Amino acid sequence: MTDQTQMPEPAPINYYYLWHLTALGVVDAEYGSAPPAPPALDVSAARALPDPLITGTVWDAIASAGPLRPARVALIDVGVSPDHPNLATRIDREASIDLTTHRYGARVLEILDTTTSFDREERHAFFAGLNIAPLGNIALSNDDRDYLSDLVADYAASEGVLRRLYNPESLFASHGTCCAGLIVGEPAVVAEEGSPSLPPEGAFYGNGDELRTSGNRNVIPYFGVDPFSRLISIRTSFEDDVRQFIAAFLYAYHQKADVIVLPRGLPDPKRSIVDPKNELKADLELWKNQDAANLFTRIAVADQGGPELEPKAAQKGSNPDRPWHVLKQLILAISRHIPIVCAAGNSGESQLIYPASLAADNNGIIAVGAVTVEGFRSGYSNYGEGLTVVSPSDDGEVFNRHQLRLDRLSPFAAQHDYSAFRTREYYYSHFSLLTTDLSGIFGYNQGSDPWSAIVPFGTNPGIGGGYYTAFGGTSGASAQVGGLCALIQRAYKSRHNPDDRLSGPQVKSILKTASRLDAIVAPGTRKLTADCMNAESEDAVEMAYFFGAGLPNARAAVQAALAI
Repeated sequence: MTDQTQMPEPAPINYYYLWHLTALGVVDAEYGSAPPAPPALDVSAARALPDPLITGTVWDAIASAGPLRPARVALIDVGVSPDHPNLATRIDREASIDLTTHRYGARVLEILDTTTSFDREERHAFFAGLNIAPLGNIALSNDDRDYLSDLVADYAASEGVLRRLYNPESLFASHGTCCAGLIVGEPAVVAEEGSPSLPPEGAFYGNGDELRTSGNRNVIPYFGVDPFSRLISIRTSFEDDVRQFIAAFLYAYHQKADVIVLPRGLPDPKRSIVDPKNELKADLELWKNQDAANLFTRIAVADQGGPELEPKAAQKGSNPDRPWHVLKQLILAISRHIPIVCAAGNSGESQLIYPASLAADNNGIIAVGAVTVEGFRSGYSNYGEGLTVVSPSDDGEVFNRHQLRLDRLSPFAAQHDYSAFRTREYYYSHFSLLTTDLSGIFGYNQGSDPWSAIVPFGTNPGIGGGYYTAFGGTSGASAQVGGLCALIQRAYKSRHNPDDRLSGPQVKSILKTASRLDAIVAPGTRKLTADCMNAESEDAVEMAYFFGAGLPNARAAVQAALAI
């Protein structure tokens, strides 16, 4: 018998490809009038208008305030593809560093035109002159302070390497490349047909004659939040080696970055553990909570088990937590001088991942959650105490006893009957973040295979395709807020000196003041709306629990920085 089940016809989702910039107020766009009343929670509140009328940008406001003085953004991630056409002039290659292949840092240089492909490594002191005295009193014991002093002295006297080879970040840096595009991605600006492409400075500041012609031949007008600032790539791995993370933050501070972006968590064995919250343990004797009760019991039993074999375990007599504790205090100390933007996490928990969980009123750590164009918290986004602000991103499906959020356009949605579950439904958003991707087969949006493994990646047409991808997560949200912090610092510099910058708490205060809890996420029309995720009646909790200070407005933040 033939199956007569009718599968839903996927409807095209049309929306402006830079919608997230309009949601943050970086780009002013007119989407038309909003409906007189907000729709139901399970109905879309987004206006489908792929070509809105653009009426202005916050970049114009900064350009009219003073000279161009770029901010320096340090991105601590898995690296960035420096040859991407929308990033080539934004990446500060002479300041970027790779901490995954050499403890004291490595950097890739241009391959020399020689008869051999094997060029000797050159020594380079990446940390020469490192001095953390300006950080002031770091809250450490005498022993921990001596530990940090010895570590800093070791790095200050160290030598890394310069290598002439094919850049490995062209193979493994997809996540960092996506985040970099959202922060500082630049377009190919063409004044007239057939004329040479200019970097953004030439279009907005009128001094194109003084700038070299951009090598960017990509005609897609892609923009990050601040395409005028520069990005320092600090490459780290997902290994649990604490030394690379200490070195990363020391290097960002040493380079006098204006903003530090960490769109990921840190694998601290102690501080990255998410503990069950007390309110979730209530009423475990009830039938409806039996699954939670069983989970807590299994966790307790597992904690009582014997220790697993750990090849990297510290030697007997050492303090394995000491370097992680030093890193924590170092992050807090640096944040009081430089804002540190962290992702809140993608597990849907009502608590933040580490080190976003360190965010507090007395430091410059900015914990960023994600929201959808529908005005809801993204299904995966962590929330709770310490959340600073939220930023636009994609969505994640949710199906638990507190809510239903399904991609109704998916053919799999028609295979199940969800009507039997008396669960409130929230509309699933199909909007995502368009950003730069690692070109070729190793990016998120897999491109074509290379036709040669010998030709350098940057000039190899066989690696074409896959230059852009749909991205999201709190990684994408935090990257955009990192761009907003760059706008704030750049606006401040335009009225002061190039080396001047606002402290971490100052930038954080400006960002929070420029945020609103009653904002809409354009082109959506629904105000930020709380949802039930991990507890009954959770949506009755104060809005800051889900959204922090709310959704930032770039123009309000820039005007505040210009007024200082």
